[in-house]
Amino acid sequence: MKIAVIGAGIVGISSANWLKKYGQDVTLYDMNDPGSQASYGNAGTYAKYANIPTNSSSYFYLFPYLLLNKNSPLFISLKRLNETFPWIIKYLSNCRNEKVNHTVQHLTTLLSHMDDGYEDLFNEANAEDYISRESIMYGWSTKLFFNAAKQDFPKREETGVKITTLSRDDISDLEPNINNIFYKGALFEGSYFAKSPIKVSEALMKLFIKKGGKFKKEKVISIKKTETNQINIKTNSGETLHDRVVITSGVWSNDLLKHIGDKVPLEAERGYHLVNPELKNIVKRPISWQERGTYFTPMSDGLRTGGIVEFGALNETKNEKVLNFLNRALKEVFPSADLPQKTWVGFRPSVPDSLPVIGQSPKNPYIYYNFGHQHIGWSLGGISGKLVAQQICANNTDLDLSPYSVKRFKL
Repeated sequence: MKIAVIGAGIVGISSANWLKKYGQDVTLYDMNDPGSQASYGNAGTYAKYANIPTNSSSYFYLFPYLLLNKNSPLFISLKRLNETFPWIIKYLSNCRNEKVNHTVQHLTTLLSHMDDGYEDLFNEANAEDYISRESIMYGWSTKLFFNAAKQDFPKREETGVKITTLSRDDISDLEPNINNIFYKGALFEGSYFAKSPIKVSEALMKLFIKKGGKFKKEKVISIKKTETNQINIKTNSGETLHDRVVITSGVWSNDLLKHIGDKVPLEAERGYHLVNPELKNIVKRPISWQERGTYFTPMSDGLRTGGIVEFGALNETKNEKVLNFLNRALKEVFPSADLPQKTWVGFRPSVPDSLPVIGQSPKNPYIYYNFGHQHIGWSLGGISGKLVAQQICANNTDLDLSPYSVKRFKL
């Protein structure tokens, strides 16, 4: 079959590679360079344990605190409040226990198969050069937040990780170069991270091209079904016919769904990072300061400080309040830090129930979806790509995809 994959982030690149492994003729489309958007700027963590959604059961009660506290990692653009408010209400409605338990169950299923989606691709692409197998560490600076978080440890371990609780002295032994502000910590054994997310994406792209895949740096304008049941893709450079289409366009996916008739309550969560080259190799592993929603990741170009959630405009104008927030957190844990040499903002594709959209369109059986991975697209890109490829090529998948179907949205 001749298959188009629209969107060349980690989810799209992985989907394209798995389709090639199953012998298909695949063209990958993106208006930007592969791996240059959300897949470029993330914390780089393969967070197998990340099955607790951000809108967990306690989030509803914490929301006023997060909204008003100056040290909160939540930011909302007042200029866009009218646009984002309906989505935020849906997001908060998913804080109910039964909704959270549903999300945890199905994130656990995906995350427990995380390595199944990446192991073969990494080996074939020689991507291990850009990956560190050091485990990820969380730190809590207060007893209250640690005691609340540890209630979720048993659920997190259901994904296949082992969680080791760390005392303040344990944290200093593991990472002696930080200003240890933490009350307690946790080590997630079985997690790992990318030292350079863009290098991982480039390695997987080289594998895709080596296997005969094609990449077109073009903007897809429309998708239409033809009388012969093929799909006509119109781009800024022309039109092409395909037998199947996979939409992996992240926050831009809704621009294409309107041509198909499916609807998803998709919102952009803006995420940021700073880069400090002088702090390169100061720590061995990513450290997340949980109360601040912030990650410090040792990458090949320096220490990357990233995280936060901002509901704001879908443009690259940076919020100075967010940059200052991240810089304050950086200076508290790494007092010797200079002013960051680089800053970045990107867009996480998020839906209110914190589950990705994976599988066949009910409106058109020749179109498939793979987007909306929120904070864990870097972790789930491989397995969700494999599952979509299985559904297209064999009509049989290792996991039941019905919980992730677009059908769950009643708009």
